Amino acid sequence: MPKARKKLKTSAGKPAKRSTKRPKPRGTRKPRRLLTRAEARRRAARRVLNRMFNGAMVRDGVEAGGNFYGVRRENTWVVYINPRGGVLRSADVVVVCKRTGRVLYEGSAGDEG
Repeated sequence: MPKARKKLKTSAGKPAKRSTKRPKPRGTRKPRRLLTRAEARRRAARRVLNRMFNGAMVRDGVEAGGNFYGVRRENTWVVYINPRGGVLRSADVVVVCKRTGRVLYEGSAGDEG
């Protein structure tokens, strides 16, 4: 047997109008998920890398003129990392192979003098 529909209350003999708007759901917002340890590490690394390499100077290996511990200068890029704190010290460099993209050397440029 089918259920009977509820009758709408009437006011002054007129039937009440049904609302066309849907009611807003209340209290159904999901709580925000906390960051995982791995995501926190990724975000920190991304921030540090952006700070270190923002505006970094990139030179061709032959133009750089330094011999970075036996790495051949041809077919390499030399990236000078921005110094932290503006201290007078040797520049930090990353030497990257042009063909393979491998990092061949990372460390001090040996140009303290």
